[in-house]
Amino acid sequence: MSRKKRESVRVAFDAGASSSKLFCSTGEQVCALVMPPDVIGRRSEAFDRYRCQAGSDLLERSFVGVNGEYFAVGSIAQSLGAFQTLKPLKSTTIVYKILAMVSVMATRLNVGTSFDLELACLLPPGEFLDSAKIQQSLTLALADFDTPIGVFNVNLIRCDFHLEGTGVVALQQANHRQTFGTGITLMAGHRNLTFYTTKSGIFSRLDTCDLGFNQWAKAVREMTYSYDLRDLATAIANYWNRREEKVLHPILQHDSPESRQFELERLIEAIDRTHDDYCDLIFKWLGEHLPKRIDELFVAGGVGDVLQAELFDYFHDRMNPHPQYNGKGAIFKSSSFNLPILDVPAEYQSRMADVYCLWKYVMPQPVVKASTTAKAKT
Repeated sequence: MSRKKRESVRVAFDAGASSSKLFCSTGEQVCALVMPPDVIGRRSEAFDRYRCQAGSDLLERSFVGVNGEYFAVGSIAQSLGAFQTLKPLKSTTIVYKILAMVSVMATRLNVGTSFDLELACLLPPGEFLDSAKIQQSLTLALADFDTPIGVFNVNLIRCDFHLEGTGVVALQQANHRQTFGTGITLMAGHRNLTFYTTKSGIFSRLDTCDLGFNQWAKAVREMTYSYDLRDLATAIANYWNRREEKVLHPILQHDSPESRQFELERLIEAIDRTHDDYCDLIFKWLGEHLPKRIDELFVAGGVGDVLQAELFDYFHDRMNPHPQYNGKGAIFKSSSFNLPILDVPAEYQSRMADVYCLWKYVMPQPVVKASTTAKAKT
């Protein structure tokens, strides 16, 4: 009797500081996932009740067991008291996050618990030296790890690591941007602010700093209350984008209407006051590190969405006018390139650009017939 052929799955992964993101495919099926970045260790008995919840979404009850050690990942990690700090390196928990999201992905794509995996993973510049260590740990862990739906046996047949921003740089090149002159790709995320310089489409330089969105959230917290930093950052982003006071209500700590109103007013004042200081820090750093000549700019990441107007204003005065754009600078964001709408919450659409483009433009394409080429739903 012939053995059933193992499925082969292609996965692009990004262990972002504010969320873990994954895009994957097998054959014509594709899957996009977003998971909270929290991880916490517990005894295996603590997870027994999550094994019995057949039919419930694995994304909401995800844990992994490796070599007898068990870790909650995502939503249940939060319920067990975990919180995602920014000081520890991503490499300390990235293996558990990948295992958890791979198991969820496997249920969505119906590939079983034993399959081949090609993985591409985004890392911040400061942790790229950990690539070999992460790959070694991943290879061993994927081969035998426990989950709420049983033990997985995944064969890691390929594992490549790339710097954050690699996907959106490839997106520009695929859309024939940065084909002349000096191009800047600005990745502005929760922890880091990074830009890549290309000349005539060829990468030439990388600069990074710790002026991610977390800096603004910390400044607001210092002027107000001890809010959860990630909840506060989300609230600030939503408020700045929509200018609606109600988006701040969920994080308020007081109970009485009078005290809540006072807290709300104080919070809004702190957001407004720290905004200019935060922008000044970003612009000062950019002014010290950007090349003198900039012909094209691509802005990506969560900060790029929230502070889009401020960043565009800053760069407009520093870019060479482009005849094709009525004498203005050639400035783009991810929506300029008609990326597909993915099955993730709306606020994550643009933040998925880097990992989606890593899967589409950077990872080796499977050798299949044209009729079975993996396509993302638009």
